[in-house]
Amino acid sequence: MKALIGKLAVGTTIAILAGVVAVTANAQSTNESAFFTVTEQLDVGGTILEPGTYEISVVPGRLNRNMLRVWNADRSELFATVLSVPHPEGPDDEMVPENRYVYYPASADHVMALRTWFAPNTPASGGHDIVYPKSRALELALLADEPVVAIPDEVQEADLETAPLVVVTPKKEEKPYVEPPKVQAQTPPPVRVAERLPQTASNVPMWAGLGLLSLIAALGLGVLARKLA
Repeated sequence: MKALIGKLAVGTTIAILAGVVAVTANAQSTNESAFFTVTEQLDVGGTILEPGTYEISVVPGRLNRNMLRVWNADRSELFATVLSVPHPEGPDDEMVPENRYVYYPASADHVMALRTWFAPNTPASGGHDIVYPKSRALELALLADEPVVAIPDEVQEADLETAPLVVVTPKKEEKPYVEPPKVQAQTPPPVRVAERLPQTASNVPMWAGLGLLSLIAALGLGVLARKLA
């Protein structure tokens, strides 16, 4: 009986700690990311991807611009770091559970190109319009017969965040880029919910509290074991 109670104490402690790890991991998995499969060559911000499976994700910590990274499926190789601009979805936004991708079609001289990526369940954030080097953006503007956001051809990855953005048109005109205003979605009256700590809050209090709970549970089972001995 004593051995059984000891095993229960250990099991209880492990279960509580496992729950803490699961909650913490879930709380930190907040970055937009998705897997996508390429069946033919695909241009993403000027980088040509060969057929295969890739992961696209938002680089955290950006406020006014979104930096995106494209990895292979197991994140062992980084293929591209590209710039994107917000693509508002309008006032009738709905929570879309799956990813959506919009493409520029391929032409006789150029491969298909990623135009917009919508991450799942993020209607308030909208989509990500991929920014292309100016020369490529001009080709895409002519092909799609619509403006394309561009950066200078010579911009390096380290300068993406500060590079000037322009809009090139099918008529080969160049205009300054102006970020579109955010459209407020129609929402019902707010429902009072339990307050949550911001993402920047430390997890130390949670770990300490649950660790103390584990210790109390183990001690209680130990006392029970002694009484039953």
